[in-house]
Amino acid sequence: MIKILKTLHNWIGFIISLVMLIVLTTGIYLGSVDLLKRLDDKNQQYQVLTHERKAEIASQVLASYPEVSGVKLPTEMLPYVEAYTRQKSIYLTSELDEIATQVKDKDSLQSWMFWFHRNFQLSDPGKHVNAVSAILATVIMFIGLYLWWLIRKGFRWKQTLPKNGKNSALIKSHIQLGLLFSIPLLVMSISGAYITYGSWGDSTLDDNREKPVLAQADNWQAQILAAQSLWPNSELVSVSKPRKAEATGYIYSLSFNGDNPLGLLQTDTIKIDLNTGRLESAQTFSDKGLAYQLKYSARFLHDGARMPTWYLLLLIISSIVGTLMVGFVLVTFTRKEIVGRIKAKAAVRLQSA
Repeated sequence: MIKILKTLHNWIGFIISLVMLIVLTTGIYLGSVDLLKRLDDKNQQYQVLTHERKAEIASQVLASYPEVSGVKLPTEMLPYVEAYTRQKSIYLTSELDEIATQVKDKDSLQSWMFWFHRNFQLSDPGKHVNAVSAILATVIMFIGLYLWWLIRKGFRWKQTLPKNGKNSALIKSHIQLGLLFSIPLLVMSISGAYITYGSWGDSTLDDNREKPVLAQADNWQAQILAAQSLWPNSELVSVSKPRKAEATGYIYSLSFNGDNPLGLLQTDTIKIDLNTGRLESAQTFSDKGLAYQLKYSARFLHDGARMPTWYLLLLIISSIVGTLMVGFVLVTFTRKEIVGRIKAKAAVRLQSA
């Protein structure tokens, strides 16, 4: 049985190694871009703003830049105001002085790398190859952990980094690194597959619940401040306009950082009809149903985009380690199973001759 598991671990790992190398290296790039953005504070220092000041900032930005899709308010992670559209971001101080403008290019390297990471630029077929590879990677990691458990008494910290390029040193390092980073690597693999095959699910809230008028119609500031009063201890982080006009009203969204077990950001949402000031919905993370929570969590556990900076850094380091592990697999497997068999066959032919 152990021999079968070793064979499966080796061959499946080798077969999906190229896919894993692409996914891991592009993931390192995308994570590093996000990390650099977080480290760029635009020479701003974070200041705790009152609820009134946040509502004032949001309303003034939306009035001054009617073309924007929404506004992101200062946080400890990003201590500046951002007015954004799909094509452009305008960065401002808390006093609403413009700092910089960034035009987004759909043909940029970052955009290309994202889709290469997601589906190898092959649309749905590539997406499914990626997801199936993530499932297989999960399987071989669990097999690897079981195989390590059988030889756990031989664990040595000094074997974590290979001392030389010999197969034995590379294999020992592969095992040790796989053990140390097994949890983040499993999280990335499982969440990557779930992004493709998981379902969003529905809200658990009752659609027939009361929808009171919160504040004066057509008044951004009064409505935003009234919404904040519903969750006084939550942090308002963004205000988003509707993506398209609706005949029933002008429903915009406010995103909050609230409490949840995973530390996810921007999980709680309040929606208001600007035309009437009526509350459309107020949903915390737990209100959105288990299927929705799983899909939402998978998306951000996978790329760290709405997670604390320490988690994003952990993903980047784990991806670097994963790249080394896959590289060791390619080298040792090629030497042993391919080059070794070629040499063995050549030796047999020489003996026969």
